[in-house]
Amino acid sequence: MLRKYITTFFFLSMVLVGTLSVAQTVWAENLVESTVETRLLLALRVGQEEIQKSLPATWQGISIPGGPMKDANFFVVFIDSFLVQDAQGKPSKGGISRGVVFAVPAKHTQTGEIATVVTGGFTASIDNVPGAYKIYAQATLRREQTYKVANIEGGVVDDFWEVRDTQGGIIELRIQYERALPLRTKQDQKLYSAVEPTFYRIYKQEMAMDLVKSIPTGVDHVKNYRFNVAMPKLKNLFNGNEQLVAVIAYPMYVRQIFLP
Repeated sequence: MLRKYITTFFFLSMVLVGTLSVAQTVWAENLVESTVETRLLLALRVGQEEIQKSLPATWQGISIPGGPMKDANFFVVFIDSFLVQDAQGKPSKGGISRGVVFAVPAKHTQTGEIATVVTGGFTASIDNVPGAYKIYAQATLRREQTYKVANIEGGVVDDFWEVRDTQGGIIELRIQYERALPLRTKQDQKLYSAVEPTFYRIYKQEMAMDLVKSIPTGVDHVKNYRFNVAMPKLKNLFNGNEQLVAVIAYPMYVRQIFLP
């Protein structure tokens, strides 16, 4: 019964997060890219003043109001795209892309629209610098993952990410967790750029989501966790006072990307 309650609560929260990115029904016009990938998302609570510095004047950072990510105001998303295709279905920019993205839930100060704003990130591919959002920097990226399972158990995942920028700064994530039965859902999403505030892309996505950890709901499948950011330009954002709110793993993440 508890498991059913948590799953339902998780689904309602994901619907809410989808709403954060789509203020109204979005009719996509031009398909530009599609990807097949895995993801790991850290939902954090960080200093609101520092978040606001990364946003244009037209956007005000907000916190997730409820659900498994309640009070989170900053997302760090580790993305491993093992198939990237253009609008014609051909491999795009080598067909593989990996990186880490920073994003903020925000409200437009003039229109009242609630959406997600991409504020930064690093990519392993020079072809993706500065990227569609004009915001990504190049870095070297390393990922090591092991998955131990027997019979029909969910299994245990060890995931390690290392991102190094061109100045020698480093982001490290090491996490070990028990995999649970994922929730499969679809979502339309609209993401804006912090550099070009009027630019956005539309995402139509199907995903499997595994709620690994949630402080608000008491879910915790994490056996080991370490997250470290040692980059001078991020030192005020990650100053030791950041708080982990939730961890979500996406063993399947398929998306189509459109421009309006």
